[in-house]
Amino acid sequence: MRCNPRVLLVESGPEREVLATWFDESGFDVTACPGPTAPTYACIGEATGRCPLIEDADVIVLDCRLESHDVHEGTSAYDLLSLYVSTAKPVIVLGGSEIAHRFTEDEALFLERDPDGGLIAAVHRVLSA
Repeated sequence: MRCNPRVLLVESGPEREVLATWFDESGFDVTACPGPTAPTYACIGEATGRCPLIEDADVIVLDCRLESHDVHEGTSAYDLLSLYVSTAKPVIVLGGSEIAHRFTEDEALFLERDPDGGLIAAVHRVLSA
């Protein structure tokens, strides 16, 4: 039985390891996912309507800089975020200013990428709400 909150970290870039380390050192368990990747850039959650990684997560952190965005095919950040907010679990979005207006503050918390630890504090806030 685990006692630490679990973060599902959806991050396709090299920051994934850095962020995972921050969460780990802050007492969180981390499941890291690169998001949609080659060759199809499609997420299993888009095809099936559910992501098996979400089940154990207490909070989801999505970085909108996805490989699918770079190649303009596959599952978009908007589609992933739509899937995540449908779970009613807290969702924190890094970047994503171009889709923020499509979601309410109750559905997702949008943050800019913040190197000073603001992300960890935001996760603590949404989990205690």
